[in-house]
Amino acid sequence: MLRSHRPGTRRLMIRSYVALAGGLMVAALVLDLVFSRLQPAEPRGTDAWVGATFRLVESRLLDVPSEARAAALNRIARDASLGVQLLDAAPAGAEASIDPVAVLNSDNERLVLKWSPALGATIRIGPLQEPGTGFGSRVLPMLFYLSILVIVGLWLRPLLRDMTLLTEASRRFSADYREPLRTASQVTQLHDLAHNLDDMSLRLSQMIQGQKELTAALSHEMRTPLARIRFALAVLDNGSRERVREQLREINSDVTQVDNLITRLLEHAKLDHPDLRMDWQEVELHGWLQHVLAAASPPDRPVELAVDGRAGSVNMDPRLMELAVSNLVANAGRYARQVIRVSARQQGSTYQILVEDDGPGVAPDKREEIFRAFTSHDTQRQGSTGGIGLGLAIVSRVAALHGGRAAAGVSADLGGASMLIEWPRQA
Repeated sequence: MLRSHRPGTRRLMIRSYVALAGGLMVAALVLDLVFSRLQPAEPRGTDAWVGATFRLVESRLLDVPSEARAAALNRIARDASLGVQLLDAAPAGAEASIDPVAVLNSDNERLVLKWSPALGATIRIGPLQEPGTGFGSRVLPMLFYLSILVIVGLWLRPLLRDMTLLTEASRRFSADYREPLRTASQVTQLHDLAHNLDDMSLRLSQMIQGQKELTAALSHEMRTPLARIRFALAVLDNGSRERVREQLREINSDVTQVDNLITRLLEHAKLDHPDLRMDWQEVELHGWLQHVLAAASPPDRPVELAVDGRAGSVNMDPRLMELAVSNLVANAGRYARQVIRVSARQQGSTYQILVEDDGPGVAPDKREEIFRAFTSHDTQRQGSTGGIGLGLAIVSRVAALHGGRAAAGVSADLGGASMLIEWPRQA
């Protein structure tokens, strides 16, 4: 039984959260400590608003008689929401100072004193609240640190969700390779990672499935010729000279069938190899097709060739395209009754090579399926022709390497199958 990796993902996210949030909080605390050290240690008394307050008090008391100053001070204090007093005695040094003097009382509250020569008294304002000692100054740092925790948590939450989703999907894929991952549309943050995992799982699924289908196909296709060889060898022990020759011909045919099967497998494997490099060349299409058909035409029936004069020279990999056309001609030769036709043309911005026959054709619902590897074609056409379904898969792969496509249809003239290779003019 596979073990879920969800706890490991949670531990990773918790460690990331602690590292990020803790690092930000430590940085904020260090900055706060540095700024607090840069602040003056003594209480300040030269703030602009303090000086303005002193001038206001002094100007309003100048014309007020001595006996009415107490009432005027009360009104000023009420209007300014500030403690204001007059002291008859001046503090030491206050008379010589033109600036307000800040002091702390016994309760560590800030008082600001200024000697007024016009009034002949000292104006005292306070107690004033020291900067950084109010409710807001105490709460705001706490809110700032809390916001760090919340922001980091909100940022990590979708990542945790995406990691959990990808982990669970990977676990399911490891349990059943037949279901590739489809996580790209479900994640919110890790889009690139999800796309890469989806593509990787699809390729792995196709590769594993192809290997299993290949094993099944080989076991079926190779069993028949090997059984015939084994039977022929048994007959050779007791057969006449003519019978021996006949059995040797049949053995040679069976060995050729196995050899062709191995060749097809190697060709298909090479087309999927990462080191495959295209050898693009300008090729004169008519002469090239004549050369290909000379080697690929079935011995029991000729192949008609028709090339549109506008096609001229085409850009392609002649070696790979020859492999594709040869497979199409061989496929048509297995099913055609009498006629096989190969035509080539330029259609708009594409080149097309068409292989048609007068055989039974391909059912509409099977025209895409036959281009998949290891798909038996005998259920699509009549007759028993053998093969493990690699010929048309090779054709489809060659077309894709040229930036084009392979397609199956119906021949308008012959009534059988029509197999098309199409690729763009500027590859």
